[in-house]
Amino acid sequence: MGRFFGGDCDADAIAPVNDWMTPFSRHVCVTTSGRTDQYGGALFIDLPANMFGSLIMGFVTGHSTDWPVLPLLTHDHPLQSEDGLHLGIKTALCGTITTLSSWNAQMVWMMDGTGTDLGSQVIAALFGYILGMQASIGSFRAGRTLAAWFHLKNNPHIFRSVNIIAENTSNSPIAETTKLKGRHLWNARIIPSFLATTLFVLYILGDFYWGIEYYRQLWISCLFGPFGTVIRWKLSKLNGKWNQWVPVGTFISNFLASAMSAVISAVVTSPVLNTSSWTLHSLKAISLGFAGCLSTVSSMVKEVVEITDKNPYFDKKAFIYSYGTLISCCLIGLLFYSPVVRYV
Repeated sequence: MGRFFGGDCDADAIAPVNDWMTPFSRHVCVTTSGRTDQYGGALFIDLPANMFGSLIMGFVTGHSTDWPVLPLLTHDHPLQSEDGLHLGIKTALCGTITTLSSWNAQMVWMMDGTGTDLGSQVIAALFGYILGMQASIGSFRAGRTLAAWFHLKNNPHIFRSVNIIAENTSNSPIAETTKLKGRHLWNARIIPSFLATTLFVLYILGDFYWGIEYYRQLWISCLFGPFGTVIRWKLSKLNGKWNQWVPVGTFISNFLASAMSAVISAVVTSPVLNTSSWTLHSLKAISLGFAGCLSTVSSMVKEVVEITDKNPYFDKKAFIYSYGTLISCCLIGLLFYSPVVRYV
């Protein structure tokens, strides 16, 4: 998604990629990497992906925990009770699509300015943080609105009284649900696995058969991504333990991932490495796969909106958490990135 909306327009910033998407993506120059002479770095490369992932998160979250997770299906559909599938969509899919580490890394190297055509772009980077946060929050809220529209059609009972909800639930076709359960559960587990395996194989073919090194970074990222996702999921269990309103686990995940991504960005920028080496692609894959999946924007904006909804309008908790996370990640990124690119 980053390539399609602007990555392929920055041919001087990254190795040019020539594949099936290139003829289309080179004409869709919405975002920029901040490294070339193209202005507009506030619209960073990962902005479309963060918005899309936040939209999906809002869509499966809805306005209430009592709502069915999948708005496209009725409340008595077998997949509505598949907690593993729901966790996979929210934690794995949305968390993988969105990334705070790469977003923060671009803002850091724009602020530092070393190796960029335009030099230091502090103002653009600050607007990048603000636009990125507000756009993601807006996308999450838009996803919740879409969920309400679909629920109004597929599950209208959730907008009525509690008694009607109980009545509809008790009258649901249990026998039919049990009959369909096996087939639906098979589809829920086999289809995602098949799609993921197919993508992985295509990435390997793109590297070794078609000779496009860009895909080497992608298939190696697929190997590191699950580890970042699992660690983030484990850290999310810390949310609410040390402080009632601060999601400590999500903050730690984003903070660590941002630090790691900043270090890798600095090392990759260093002229010591050969740009065609396996080491370079492996480092980029760790940043994209492990750090990208360790960090999350969709979960963070979900938490920000929930904190906002639970407190009075004048409460500062959501503001402190959201921009406190961005400021912390920015500072740790500059601390690790600037000394390496300037003095090593």
